[in-house]
Amino acid sequence: MTLRQKYYGRVFKQGNQWKISVQHGGVRKTFYSSISGDAGRRDCADKVVRWLTEETPASVSERTTVDKVFQQFLKDKALETTNIYTIENRYKNHIKPVIGSIKVLNLTVQDMKRVIMTAYKNCNLSKKTLKNLRGDLSSFCAYLDDSNIRHDLSTARIKIPNGAKASHKKSMTSKDIYTLFTCDQTIYNGQLVEDYYINAYRFHLLYGLRPGELIGLEWGDIQENYFVVQRSVNAKGQLTKGKNDFVYRHIPLTPIARKLLKQQEKYRTNFSDASERIFGDYGQICYRKRWSIFCEHNGISYITPYEIRHTFASVNKFLPEWILDVVMGHAHEGMSLGVYAHALDGDMDNVNKMLDKNLTAQIERGRNASS
Repeated sequence: MTLRQKYYGRVFKQGNQWKISVQHGGVRKTFYSSISGDAGRRDCADKVVRWLTEETPASVSERTTVDKVFQQFLKDKALETTNIYTIENRYKNHIKPVIGSIKVLNLTVQDMKRVIMTAYKNCNLSKKTLKNLRGDLSSFCAYLDDSNIRHDLSTARIKIPNGAKASHKKSMTSKDIYTLFTCDQTIYNGQLVEDYYINAYRFHLLYGLRPGELIGLEWGDIQENYFVVQRSVNAKGQLTKGKNDFVYRHIPLTPIARKLLKQQEKYRTNFSDASERIFGDYGQICYRKRWSIFCEHNGISYITPYEIRHTFASVNKFLPEWILDVVMGHAHEGMSLGVYAHALDGDMDNVNKMLDKNLTAQIERGRNASS
Protein backbone atom coordinates (compact mmCIF):
# COMPACT_ATOMS: atom_id res chain seq x y z
CA MET A 1 0.00 0.00 0.00
CA THR A 2 1.36 3.43 -0.94
CA LEU A 3 1.47 6.39 1.45
CA ARG A 4 -1.24 8.07 -0.58
CA GLN A 5 -3.51 5.02 -0.23
CA LYS A 6 -2.73 4.80 3.48
CA TYR A 7 -3.81 8.35 4.26
CA TYR A 8 -6.61 8.54 1.63
CA GLY A 9 -8.70 6.28 3.82
CA ARG A 10 -8.22 8.54 6.83
CA VAL A 11 -9.50 11.73 5.20
CA PHE A 12 -12.98 12.70 6.39
CA LYS A 13 -15.54 15.32 5.49
CA GLN A 14 -16.02 18.31 7.79
CA GLY A 15 -18.64 20.73 6.62
CA ASN A 16 -17.84 21.76 3.05
CA GLN A 17 -14.18 20.60 3.12
CA TRP A 18 -12.01 17.55 3.58
CA LYS A 19 -9.77 17.21 6.64
CA ILE A 20 -7.04 14.94 7.99
CA SER A 21 -4.83 15.23 11.10
CA VAL A 22 -1.49 13.42 11.16
CA GLN A 23 1.22 13.10 13.79
CA HIS A 24 4.81 12.49 12.68
CA GLY A 25 8.11 12.83 14.55
CA GLY A 26 6.38 14.35 17.55
CA VAL A 27 4.61 17.00 15.43
CA ARG A 28 0.88 17.02 14.72
CA LYS A 29 -0.45 18.77 11.61
CA THR A 30 -3.89 19.17 10.07
CA PHE A 31 -4.49 19.43 6.33
CA TYR A 32 -7.58 20.66 4.52
CA SER A 33 -8.95 20.70 0.99
CA SER A 34 -11.99 22.58 -0.28
CA ILE A 35 -12.06 20.63 -3.55
CA SER A 36 -15.31 18.67 -3.88
CA GLY A 37 -15.58 14.94 -4.35
CA ASP A 38 -12.81 12.34 -4.35
CA ALA A 39 -10.44 14.90 -5.89
CA GLY A 40 -10.49 16.82 -2.60
CA ARG A 41 -9.93 13.65 -0.64
CA ARG A 42 -6.92 12.79 -2.81
CA ASP A 43 -5.67 16.37 -2.48
CA CYS A 44 -5.66 16.07 1.31
CA ALA A 45 -3.81 12.75 1.15
CA ASP A 46 -1.26 14.25 -1.26
CA LYS A 47 -0.56 17.14 1.13
CA VAL A 48 0.22 14.63 3.86
CA VAL A 49 2.54 12.67 1.59
CA ARG A 50 4.39 15.82 0.55
CA TRP A 51 4.90 16.77 4.19
CA LEU A 52 6.19 13.32 5.11
CA THR A 53 8.55 12.96 2.16
CA GLU A 54 9.77 16.48 1.41
CA GLU A 55 13.58 16.85 1.32
CA THR A 56 14.23 18.68 4.58
CA PRO A 57 16.38 17.82 7.60
CA ALA A 58 13.20 16.68 9.37
CA SER A 59 12.45 14.16 6.63
CA VAL A 60 14.28 10.95 7.41
CA SER A 61 13.65 7.31 6.72
CA GLU A 62 14.61 4.15 8.55
CA ARG A 63 17.73 4.02 6.36
CA THR A 64 18.93 7.59 7.01
CA THR A 65 22.31 7.53 8.76
CA VAL A 66 23.72 9.82 11.43
CA ASP A 67 26.33 10.95 8.90
CA LYS A 68 23.71 12.23 6.46
CA VAL A 69 21.92 14.28 9.11
CA PHE A 70 25.16 15.48 10.72
CA GLN A 71 26.36 16.80 7.37
CA GLN A 72 23.15 18.83 7.13
CA PHE A 73 23.67 19.96 10.73
CA LEU A 74 27.13 21.28 9.78
CA LYS A 75 25.69 23.13 6.78
CA ASP A 76 23.04 24.78 8.93
CA LYS A 77 25.65 25.55 11.58
CA ALA A 78 27.70 27.35 8.93
CA LEU A 79 24.74 29.70 8.40
CA GLU A 80 24.99 30.76 12.05
CA THR A 81 28.76 31.07 12.34
CA THR A 82 31.84 30.84 10.13
CA ASN A 83 33.81 29.21 12.92
CA ILE A 84 32.92 25.52 12.37
CA TYR A 85 36.37 24.35 11.30
CA THR A 86 37.11 22.70 14.64
CA ILE A 87 33.64 21.11 14.83
CA GLU A 88 34.13 19.61 11.36
CA ASN A 89 37.51 18.21 12.40
CA ARG A 90 36.17 16.67 15.60
CA TYR A 91 33.30 15.12 13.68
CA LYS A 92 35.57 13.69 10.98
CA ASN A 93 38.15 12.33 13.41
CA HIS A 94 36.11 11.19 16.40
CA ILE A 95 32.33 11.18 15.86
CA LYS A 96 31.86 9.85 12.34
CA PRO A 97 34.09 6.75 12.74
CA VAL A 98 32.01 5.61 15.74
CA ILE A 99 28.39 6.54 14.96
CA GLY A 100 28.37 7.90 11.40
CA SER A 101 26.98 4.68 9.88
CA ILE A 102 24.31 4.16 12.56
CA LYS A 103 20.73 4.84 11.47
CA VAL A 104 19.75 8.14 13.06
CA LEU A 105 16.44 6.70 14.30
CA ASN A 106 18.39 3.96 16.09
CA LEU A 107 21.00 6.24 17.70
CA THR A 108 21.22 5.84 21.48
CA VAL A 109 22.86 7.71 24.35
CA GLN A 110 25.15 4.70 24.79
CA ASP A 111 26.37 5.18 21.20
CA MET A 112 27.33 8.76 22.04
CA LYS A 113 29.03 7.63 25.25
CA ARG A 114 31.09 5.34 23.07
CA VAL A 115 32.27 8.36 21.06
CA ILE A 116 33.70 9.97 24.20
CA MET A 117 35.27 6.79 25.57
CA THR A 118 36.83 5.87 22.20
CA ALA A 119 38.35 9.34 21.86
CA TYR A 120 39.68 9.06 25.41
CA LYS A 121 41.06 5.51 25.15
CA ASN A 122 42.44 5.60 21.59
CA CYS A 123 43.51 9.23 21.23
CA ASN A 124 44.17 10.29 24.85
CA LEU A 125 42.34 13.56 24.28
CA SER A 126 42.46 16.20 26.99
CA LYS A 127 39.55 16.90 29.30
CA LYS A 128 38.83 20.18 27.51
CA THR A 129 38.75 18.54 24.07
CA LEU A 130 36.47 15.77 25.33
CA LYS A 131 34.12 18.42 26.72
CA ASN A 132 34.12 20.14 23.34
CA LEU A 133 33.33 16.80 21.73
CA ARG A 134 30.43 16.28 24.12
CA GLY A 135 29.29 19.81 23.30
CA ASP A 136 29.19 18.90 19.60
CA LEU A 137 27.01 15.88 20.40
CA SER A 138 24.77 18.03 22.60
CA SER A 139 24.31 20.55 19.77
CA PHE A 140 23.48 17.69 17.41
CA CYS A 141 20.84 16.37 19.82
CA ALA A 142 19.30 19.85 19.98
CA TYR A 143 19.35 19.95 16.17
CA LEU A 144 17.50 16.62 16.00
CA ASP A 145 14.95 18.00 18.43
CA ASP A 146 14.50 21.30 16.54
CA SER A 147 14.19 19.39 13.26
CA ASN A 148 11.50 17.10 14.69
CA ILE A 149 13.62 14.02 14.02
CA ARG A 150 14.27 12.87 17.60
CA HIS A 151 13.11 14.33 20.91
CA ASP A 152 14.53 11.70 23.24
CA LEU A 153 18.30 12.20 23.03
CA SER A 154 20.40 14.10 25.55
CA THR A 155 24.05 14.18 26.62
CA ALA A 156 23.19 14.97 30.25
CA ARG A 157 24.27 11.48 31.38
CA ILE A 158 27.51 11.45 29.36
CA LYS A 159 30.41 11.95 31.76
CA ILE A 160 34.00 12.90 30.99
CA PRO A 161 36.40 10.19 32.24
CA ASN A 162 38.09 11.12 35.52
CA GLY A 163 41.44 10.08 34.12
CA ALA A 164 41.32 12.54 31.23
CA LYS A 165 44.36 14.78 31.33
CA ALA A 166 44.04 18.48 31.94
CA SER A 167 44.99 20.75 29.06
CA HIS A 168 48.18 22.59 29.97
CA LYS A 169 49.06 25.67 27.97
CA LYS A 170 52.70 26.67 27.70
CA SER A 171 54.36 30.06 27.52
CA MET A 172 57.75 31.32 26.37
CA THR A 173 60.65 31.68 28.79
CA SER A 174 62.42 35.00 29.28
CA LYS A 175 65.33 33.60 27.28
CA ASP A 176 63.02 32.70 24.38
CA ILE A 177 61.49 36.20 24.49
CA TYR A 178 64.97 37.72 24.34
CA THR A 179 65.83 35.51 21.34
CA LEU A 180 62.63 36.56 19.57
CA PHE A 181 63.54 40.24 19.91
CA THR A 182 67.21 39.87 18.95
CA CYS A 183 67.09 37.31 16.13
CA ASP A 184 65.24 37.87 12.87
CA GLN A 185 66.51 35.19 10.48
CA THR A 186 64.92 31.92 9.42
CA ILE A 187 65.14 29.26 6.72
CA TYR A 188 62.96 29.75 3.65
CA ASN A 189 63.25 27.50 0.58
CA GLY A 190 66.58 26.29 1.91
CA GLN A 191 67.99 29.82 2.18
CA LEU A 192 68.87 31.89 5.24
CA VAL A 193 66.66 35.00 5.08
CA GLU A 194 65.05 37.61 7.30
CA ASP A 195 61.74 36.20 8.48
CA TYR A 196 58.88 38.03 6.74
CA TYR A 197 56.78 37.50 9.86
CA ILE A 198 59.32 38.71 12.42
CA ASN A 199 57.38 41.90 13.16
CA ALA A 200 54.17 39.89 13.37
CA TYR A 201 55.66 37.52 15.97
CA ARG A 202 56.84 40.45 18.08
CA PHE A 203 53.60 42.44 17.70
CA HIS A 204 51.71 39.26 18.60
CA LEU A 205 53.61 38.90 21.87
CA LEU A 206 53.41 42.61 22.68
CA TYR A 207 49.58 42.63 22.66
CA GLY A 208 48.48 38.99 23.06
CA LEU A 209 46.04 39.14 20.16
CA ARG A 210 44.32 36.01 18.94
CA PRO A 211 46.17 34.70 15.84
CA GLY A 212 43.16 35.43 13.60
CA GLU A 213 42.94 39.00 14.93
CA LEU A 214 46.64 39.58 14.24
CA ILE A 215 46.33 38.29 10.67
CA GLY A 216 43.18 40.36 10.11
CA LEU A 217 44.80 43.71 11.00
CA GLU A 218 44.76 46.26 8.17
CA TRP A 219 46.77 49.46 7.77
CA GLY A 220 43.53 51.41 8.06
CA ASP A 221 43.16 50.09 11.61
CA ILE A 222 46.19 52.11 12.70
CA GLN A 223 45.22 55.49 14.13
CA GLU A 224 47.38 58.22 15.64
CA ASN A 225 47.68 56.83 19.15
CA TYR A 226 45.95 53.46 18.97
CA PHE A 227 44.87 50.66 16.67
CA VAL A 228 41.48 49.02 16.28
CA VAL A 229 40.78 45.27 16.48
CA GLN A 230 37.58 44.68 14.55
CA ARG A 231 37.94 41.50 12.48
CA SER A 232 39.53 38.08 12.45
CA VAL A 233 40.64 35.54 9.86
CA ASN A 234 39.69 31.99 10.80
CA ALA A 235 41.60 28.77 10.14
CA LYS A 236 40.02 28.48 6.66
CA GLY A 237 41.08 31.99 5.70
CA GLN A 238 37.55 33.38 5.99
CA LEU A 239 37.02 36.90 7.31
CA THR A 240 34.86 37.00 10.45
CA LYS A 241 33.82 39.51 13.10
CA GLY A 242 35.76 37.60 15.74
CA LYS A 243 35.05 35.34 18.69
CA ASN A 244 32.71 37.41 20.88
CA ASP A 245 31.13 40.81 21.44
CA PHE A 246 34.29 42.06 23.17
CA VAL A 247 36.50 41.55 20.11
CA TYR A 248 36.01 45.14 18.88
CA ARG A 249 38.43 47.24 20.91
CA HIS A 250 40.81 50.21 20.74
CA ILE A 251 44.32 49.48 22.01
CA PRO A 252 46.98 52.15 22.58
CA LEU A 253 50.13 52.03 20.45
CA THR A 254 53.32 51.60 22.45
CA PRO A 255 56.73 52.88 21.30
CA ILE A 256 57.74 49.29 20.54
CA ALA A 257 54.59 48.81 18.48
CA ARG A 258 55.25 51.98 16.48
CA LYS A 259 58.76 50.75 15.74
CA LEU A 260 57.50 47.35 14.59
CA LEU A 261 54.89 48.92 12.31
CA LYS A 262 57.49 51.27 10.85
CA GLN A 263 59.72 48.31 10.06
CA GLN A 264 56.77 46.44 8.53
CA GLU A 265 56.09 49.27 6.07
CA LYS A 266 58.89 47.99 3.81
CA TYR A 267 56.60 45.08 2.92
CA ARG A 268 53.65 47.35 2.10
CA THR A 269 52.70 47.26 -1.58
CA ASN A 270 50.18 50.11 -1.81
CA PHE A 271 50.35 52.97 0.70
CA SER A 272 47.00 54.34 -0.47
CA ASP A 273 45.16 51.07 0.24
CA ALA A 274 43.88 51.20 3.82
CA SER A 275 42.48 47.67 3.53
CA GLU A 276 45.87 46.10 2.86
CA ARG A 277 46.75 43.54 5.53
CA ILE A 278 49.60 44.69 7.76
CA PHE A 279 51.26 41.30 8.09
CA GLY A 280 50.41 39.94 4.66
CA ASP A 281 47.47 38.23 3.03
CA TYR A 282 48.12 34.85 4.57
CA GLY A 283 46.18 32.48 6.80
CA GLN A 284 46.68 30.89 10.21
CA ILE A 285 48.09 27.65 8.81
CA CYS A 286 50.89 29.46 6.97
CA TYR A 287 51.58 31.66 9.99
CA ARG A 288 51.81 28.66 12.29
CA LYS A 289 54.17 26.84 9.95
CA ARG A 290 56.51 29.84 9.55
CA TRP A 291 56.52 30.39 13.34
CA SER A 292 57.46 26.74 13.87
CA ILE A 293 60.39 27.01 11.44
CA PHE A 294 61.54 30.26 13.08
CA CYS A 295 61.50 28.63 16.52
CA GLU A 296 63.43 25.59 15.33
CA HIS A 297 66.08 27.68 13.55
CA ASN A 298 66.64 30.00 16.52
CA GLY A 299 66.50 27.43 19.32
CA ILE A 300 63.20 28.62 20.80
CA SER A 301 61.10 26.01 22.58
CA TYR A 302 58.05 25.77 20.32
CA ILE A 303 54.67 26.92 21.55
CA THR A 304 51.59 27.36 19.36
CA PRO A 305 50.68 30.81 18.05
CA TYR A 306 47.72 30.79 20.41
CA GLU A 307 50.07 30.13 23.32
CA ILE A 308 51.88 33.37 22.44
CA ARG A 309 48.68 34.91 23.79
CA HIS A 310 49.23 32.99 27.03
CA THR A 311 52.78 34.31 27.15
CA PHE A 312 51.45 37.87 26.90
CA ALA A 313 49.12 37.24 29.84
CA SER A 314 52.00 35.75 31.81
CA VAL A 315 54.25 38.75 31.13
CA ASN A 316 51.51 41.20 32.09
CA LYS A 317 49.74 39.27 34.86
CA PHE A 318 50.35 42.06 37.38
CA LEU A 319 48.40 44.58 35.32
CA PRO A 320 44.95 45.45 36.65
CA GLU A 321 42.57 42.68 35.57
CA TRP A 322 40.29 45.00 33.65
CA ILE A 323 43.21 46.16 31.46
CA LEU A 324 44.05 42.57 30.55
CA ASP A 325 40.36 41.94 29.76
CA VAL A 326 40.19 44.95 27.45
CA VAL A 327 43.49 44.37 25.65
CA MET A 328 42.87 40.64 25.17
CA GLY A 329 39.19 41.04 24.25
CA HIS A 330 37.89 38.80 27.02
CA ALA A 331 34.26 38.83 28.10
CA HIS A 332 34.05 40.06 31.71
CA GLU A 333 32.73 37.46 34.13
CA GLY A 334 31.85 39.82 36.99
CA MET A 335 28.71 41.88 36.62
CA SER A 336 30.30 44.94 38.28
CA LEU A 337 33.05 45.06 35.69
CA GLY A 338 31.17 43.59 32.76
CA VAL A 339 27.87 45.42 33.06
CA TYR A 340 28.18 48.45 35.34
CA ALA A 341 31.79 49.57 34.93
CA HIS A 342 32.51 51.24 31.60
CA ALA A 343 35.72 52.51 30.04
CA LEU A 344 36.18 56.24 30.58
CA ASP A 345 38.35 58.79 28.80
CA GLY A 346 41.92 58.53 30.02
CA ASP A 347 41.64 55.02 31.47
CA MET A 348 44.11 53.65 28.92
CA ASP A 349 46.53 56.59 28.95
CA ASN A 350 49.40 54.77 30.67
CA VAL A 351 48.75 51.28 29.36
CA ASN A 352 51.26 51.67 26.52
CA LYS A 353 54.01 52.41 29.03
CA MET A 354 53.02 49.42 31.16
CA LEU A 355 53.05 47.00 28.21
CA ASP A 356 56.46 48.14 27.00
CA LYS A 357 57.86 48.11 30.54
CA ASN A 358 56.75 44.54 31.22
CA LEU A 359 58.00 43.21 27.88
CA THR A 360 61.34 45.05 28.15
CA ALA A 361 61.86 43.57 31.61
CA GLN A 362 61.45 40.06 30.22
CA ILE A 363 63.80 40.77 27.31
CA GLU A 364 66.43 42.05 29.76
CA ARG A 365 65.94 39.01 31.99
CA GLY A 366 66.42 36.81 28.94
CA ARG A 367 69.56 38.75 27.98
CA ASN A 368 71.06 38.11 31.41
CA ALA A 369 70.16 34.42 31.23
CA SER A 370 71.86 34.15 27.83
CA SER A 371 75.11 35.84 28.85
